[in-house]
Amino acid sequence: MRIIKALLVLLFLAPTLAAAEPNPESSFLRIQRDESREPVALQTVIAKYVPASGAKGVEIDLVAVVHIGEKAYYQRLNKEFEKYDTVLYELVAPEGIKPPKSGEQKSDNPLAMLQQGMKFFLRLEHQLEVVDYGKANFIHADLSPEGMRRAMKERGDDEMTVFLGVVADFLRKKNLGADKPAPQTPDISLNDLLNPTKFKRMMAQQFEDAGGDVVLGRTVNQLLVEDRNKACMKVLQQQLAAGKKKIAIFYGAAHMPDFAKRLKEDFDMKRTTSEWIDAWNLADDGSGNR
Repeated sequence: MRIIKALLVLLFLAPTLAAAEPNPESSFLRIQRDESREPVALQTVIAKYVPASGAKGVEIDLVAVVHIGEKAYYQRLNKEFEKYDTVLYELVAPEGIKPPKSGEQKSDNPLAMLQQGMKFFLRLEHQLEVVDYGKANFIHADLSPEGMRRAMKERGDDEMTVFLGVVADFLRKKNLGADKPAPQTPDISLNDLLNPTKFKRMMAQQFEDAGGDVVLGRTVNQLLVEDRNKACMKVLQQQLAAGKKKIAIFYGAAHMPDFAKRLKEDFDMKRTTSEWIDAWNLADDGSGNR
């Protein structure tokens, strides 16, 4: 599963690559700006879905998240989760395993090392260190590593075919963009890396420039988004059958467009309200610090 770990690193960055779609009804992550168009916050949304028929009783909220954020952001989410009968959460792990309370992970895990680096440079916290997964209403709704292998096998895939698929997707995207001007890559100095506000603003701008293009490619999107979302939908059906009425789906923002499509097509639900929550403070106090 080494390639799976590497692809999970991509998905760790993907929530921010799903940013700033022009249609607010399909957006799950955005940059809030002041009157001067200066960025003041990177925000994620709690999007409420109810039956399109107008029937009362069931509410499913898509709670989009970025995995590195302000401590106050995750504390706010903890309070929000108290409102739900069930919170369906993502974690590629065997059944019955919950995230460690302190968010401790093996130092040789590439995803853990990436997360720690992001925390250091951005002066932010990791989701696993602040979100309280021990609450009784938290239900694991994701694939296990074995489940991911099984989903691959059912499509006739293995690590080699997945790797070749990723390469093919990359080349396909490159060919499609061959006649387009290459996006300008910002120059990042050591001083930029050591200035949390400036670095966060630079990253947030890149997320906005992505324009909603998740850039995962079909292979990675199938493996890391669609397969896992499908597993989550099965748990959602079980919770609805058990009589739960107010349910949150707590996943990275990159998963949310697919979830929204499934809620519309498979559950006949529509998005009604959107509550935006500050994940990163991008305001500049004049010194470059938060």
